[in-house]
Amino acid sequence: MDFLKNYAEFVEQEIKNLELPSSPIDLYDPLKYFLAIGGKRIRPILTLMSGELFGLKKEDVINGALAIEFLHNFSLIHDDIMDKAPLRRGFETVHEKWNQDVAILAGDVLMIKAYQCLAKQQGDLKKLMDAFNQSAIEICEGQQFDMEFETKESVSISEYIEMIRLKTSVLLGCALKLGAIAADASKVDSDLIYNFGVNIGISFQIQDDILDLYGNPATFGKQIG
Repeated sequence: MDFLKNYAEFVEQEIKNLELPSSPIDLYDPLKYFLAIGGKRIRPILTLMSGELFGLKKEDVINGALAIEFLHNFSLIHDDIMDKAPLRRGFETVHEKWNQDVAILAGDVLMIKAYQCLAKQQGDLKKLMDAFNQSAIEICEGQQFDMEFETKESVSISEYIEMIRLKTSVLLGCALKLGAIAADASKVDSDLIYNFGVNIGISFQIQDDILDLYGNPATFGKQIG
């Protein structure tokens, strides 16, 4: 798995190279903190791999990869607030370490940073933006379904699958699609690799939800339940 480690280290270095302002301190320190606690960086790695699959160097798709990672982290910061989660990746969540208002604003800035990165990405900007925006909207739709399910007495398997498709899986699909679009792959290939990512995402989220019920918080990195 050394090749994945190399991709992850490349992404980590690019994130460290970001020049975030030092002031206001309670806006940018939470961003620096949350980005520094890491994660697997699977989504940006998928963008890099997709770009290379269609003929680009990983350096040519790093802006799209960072855009996906920032969108993902934006959603995590806000999800943690809604879930009242004390831990993320084994560390205090932003709203716990600072407060809810700080976390909301930090997440908002991270989303804008995502768009700044996407605007720098080579390729058809309209196609890139369309794919990115569609996934961003669907993530919010998935989160809303998730919250609605909390008050329902029963949720069907098909409803659950659709919720996790929106909340989690479309972002993996988008990560792959951005790399394909940046490399000017055909629509057929872009759609195929998007669907591949969505299906991976569904399987991942099913496993993650099982861990959320039965996992060990010490190794899972989040509060179970």
